Amino acid sequence: MDFKSRQEQIDSMKWYDSIVAGEDKCGSYDFCVKCRKSESYPCARAWHRYNNGYIRLAVIRRHR
Repeated sequence: MDFKSRQEQIDSMKWYDSIVAGEDKCGSYDFCVKCRKSESYPCARAWHRYNNGYIRLAVIRRHR
């Protein structure tokens, strides 16, 4: 599944949950801890990082 379709699914879920709760539910899901709002498809990318793990790699270079 691509990020665009996943974002559409999450947006629908957030919209429904927000209507039921009577408040904006953005930021209230477990995967929201991985959110970077400046990205394209932020919810889908946060969901992906939360569910699949996100490993940050570093390159170590020796100083001469």
